[in-house]
Amino acid sequence: MYDTIIVGAGPAGNIAAQRLAEMNHKVAVVDSRTKLGDKLCTGIIGSECATKFPPQEDHIYRIAYGASVVSPSLETYRIERDSPQAVIIDRVKYVNSFAEHAARAGANYILDSRVTNLTILDSHAVVDISTGNSSYKLMGKSIIIASGFNSPLVKLTALSKHMSSDYMIGCQAELEIENLNEICVFLGNDMSKKSFGWLVPLSDNRALVGAAPRNKQNATLSNIISHIENNLESNIIVGKTKKWGIPLKPMTQTYSDRLLIVGDAAGLVKPITGGGIYYSLLSGELAGQTLCKAIENNNFSAKRLESYQIEWKELLSRELRIGYNLRLFFETLNDKQINLLLEEMLSNEALRKVIESADFSFDWHSKIISETLKHSNVAALLMSLGPNAGAMASRIIKSIF
Repeated sequence: MYDTIIVGAGPAGNIAAQRLAEMNHKVAVVDSRTKLGDKLCTGIIGSECATKFPPQEDHIYRIAYGASVVSPSLETYRIERDSPQAVIIDRVKYVNSFAEHAARAGANYILDSRVTNLTILDSHAVVDISTGNSSYKLMGKSIIIASGFNSPLVKLTALSKHMSSDYMIGCQAELEIENLNEICVFLGNDMSKKSFGWLVPLSDNRALVGAAPRNKQNATLSNIISHIENNLESNIIVGKTKKWGIPLKPMTQTYSDRLLIVGDAAGLVKPITGGGIYYSLLSGELAGQTLCKAIENNNFSAKRLESYQIEWKELLSRELRIGYNLRLFFETLNDKQINLLLEEMLSNEALRKVIESADFSFDWHSKIISETLKHSNVAALLMSLGPNAGAMASRIIKSIF
């Protein structure tokens, strides 16, 4: 009998396993992959995440001090700070490092195995595992579901009614390109309808090009790639485009008897950027801490495990709410309105100082958003962009102040 069975060896599952195993609790981690961390992702973490959960030197492709933003009118704005803002990592090595720490602490990793069912009983939980041509069951006192967005396992539980259907589609390809040294962000409905696109340098003349629109029909990279070909003096070779779902809202309840849901499976992702690594690590750590206390007290009731949700909400709910409202606001804008906003925000010296201030964080957006909205001309500008944009701008302002 395991103390905890964790389904999914991504950032959230691995850090939870590490924290539990370090406290000498008996942990099993089940994952269908053999190469942990190999998931579609841009692989950017903020400086705060890199400080709290530091990558090793060989995990790091580049350190980013800023980025270029390309407007719908193809005007380029450069944003840069004196200190590092983000780290571009080898996601496979980084995520796998947490699994290695957990395994060294005693966690049992069961790979190339798929959980096909789970049952929560009064006295324990049972997971059905399929591997190759065989199947068997594992028993545990508790379960963590860390198996990613739209996990079919969540749908097997009573918590399925708390899942959100709001998501976007990430599409991304690796390309070969010379002389690319910084992150580029592309705005405009021709580049990525009601969303944004990106170009992220890795190493050895490799880069990731991607976009994150709302639906599969708009999940295309053709216009971004055409822009790169026309504006960067470099021959490029583009690999196969791959797609994945990115949640935009968290589940309304992420705990029940003997069960916690973490990371992307719980919808704990930054709604503005779609980044999920840091929030996954934070939620996995909180889940591990919650279950350590539950194991010590032999109490796995929903009432006892509710503390996990209370803690992640205290940490993340403001960011998730404000970020989601800002995304809905952005989705109301046409290219002309986006151009106007960028010109005002990034050409106005006072506002640029706010964006480049010490309060700016790649990981936490709400503070810089609130500081920006304190400028009366910005609030007035947002309210002047038509009824739909104005209504969403009002919603953002009310959610902050």
